[in-house]
Amino acid sequence: MTRSRLALTVTAGAAGLALLTTACGGGSSTSSGTAKAQDPSVLTVASAIAPNSLNPALGGSADPQQYFFELAYDTLIRQAPNGTYTPALATKWGFVGSDSKTFDLTLRSGVKFNDGSALTADGVKKSLQYYAKAGGPLAADLAPVGSIDVVSPLQLRIHLKTSDPLLPLYLSRPTTGEIISPVGLARTGELGTTTHGAGPYVIDAAQTVSGQTYTYVPNPTYYDKSRVHWKKVVVKVIKDENTTLSAFRSGEVDYALGDSTTAKAAKSAGFQVLSSPYSIMQLIIQDRAGTMVKALGDLRVRQAMRYGINRDSIAKALYGSYAKGWDYPVLANTSGYTQGSEGKYPYDVAKAKKLLAAAGYPNGFSMSITVNLTGVGESQAAEAFAAEMANIGINVKINVPANVNELFSTYAKFPAMMFDYGTGIAPPYAQGNDLLYSWGNPLKVSDKQLDTLYSQAASSSTAQLQEQGWQKFEQRLSDLSWTIPMVSLEKIVYVRPGLKGVDLSATNLTPDLTTLYAAK
Repeated sequence: MTRSRLALTVTAGAAGLALLTTACGGGSSTSSGTAKAQDPSVLTVASAIAPNSLNPALGGSADPQQYFFELAYDTLIRQAPNGTYTPALATKWGFVGSDSKTFDLTLRSGVKFNDGSALTADGVKKSLQYYAKAGGPLAADLAPVGSIDVVSPLQLRIHLKTSDPLLPLYLSRPTTGEIISPVGLARTGELGTTTHGAGPYVIDAAQTVSGQTYTYVPNPTYYDKSRVHWKKVVVKVIKDENTTLSAFRSGEVDYALGDSTTAKAAKSAGFQVLSSPYSIMQLIIQDRAGTMVKALGDLRVRQAMRYGINRDSIAKALYGSYAKGWDYPVLANTSGYTQGSEGKYPYDVAKAKKLLAAAGYPNGFSMSITVNLTGVGESQAAEAFAAEMANIGINVKINVPANVNELFSTYAKFPAMMFDYGTGIAPPYAQGNDLLYSWGNPLKVSDKQLDTLYSQAASSSTAQLQEQGWQKFEQRLSDLSWTIPMVSLEKIVYVRPGLKGVDLSATNLTPDLTTLYAAK
């Protein structure tokens, strides 16, 4: 069974364990500052990471990675803040038949890319084909695509090899739905430093310093001038949370992902601090059969790791009121969650050690883990995890990739990865897809029962049966302990007074920068 992966967005506030709760603010502090109001002509956004490339086919879609692509490249379909799909480069779309294997698209007429080339069905076909073979980390999104027919200059039909009801979602996300122009496809070597999109903005090379500052100016050929709200959008790479807050205070930054250690100070300075339940900080075990680290192939060892984590202590120390200890694969009150399913792995060092001994590791063992860089605070979470494992005899060595390029190369090289996984926005279909058939399972370890539950839930005839199926799937995933959940997190963002359009909510956990505007 082969599936594509959903382009995930993964972010949350975090801080070093050593800072403890003295620095954590939480959502109840009041605003007492008089922050400078939003500049109506320039939007400046902070990003904790620099892009590995401006080529959307080679980048990730995690927030804030997507900032660098969504400004210049429009998607075929747009997802509105309320979760519904709306027209973008495509005006009509939908599956033909009942098996979710044939998908029709009708494109918007008269669209020009920033390089002057026209939007056509043939160009979209070539763009999708390029994404599938470009070698980017999310190329598997388009793995189910068997062939694409150009029906007319503005119509195409996509034939899937396997049913995938999430195709509309893929075509609305960065790195799969963002269309590259024919000129750009003919000059792929330029895509790393220039933009060839049909989005509202275009990169300004003269005002851009790679790895530091990326400046976007309006695209004169953009088809919807009402969505162009700024004379300039600047994305500044600021890796330190305290430096980000200082940049807000000095008027240099207007919007950024927040952090529990600076949230209280941001509110006090007069900035809006928004938060929403979002994701689970967890260790994703990829070496499930123990080919790299033999111990990980034993269920008792994986269970011992779950018992060996003081989740509530980590949540309080790293995230304050923006997190809580959590030991289940999905968030409460989301699809696949069963009431009362959490709490089955309470902190119990003695039980953890007993399980290790029973598995043949009374003195523990050593392992290495890598750290995903797309969220905020995953390195600190890895350090906290390592400290907890040391208490039960497991020696954890942490690898922190130097950049996004290196990160993508580590997925199959390490037995496990600390990942702030966005289950708040990833439905179980996509989560299972990731962990069973895509990047989360590079060693292709399978479980027949889990595969069967996944297929049954995905093909259920009614919404009720489907939800029951996803609950069984998540229960089995938890029983296998292929993931080691630590805490459930809230996403935190900081917003300058007078900046509108953020609308952070359960259906809009990664606000599109192109929707932001200044109050009049």
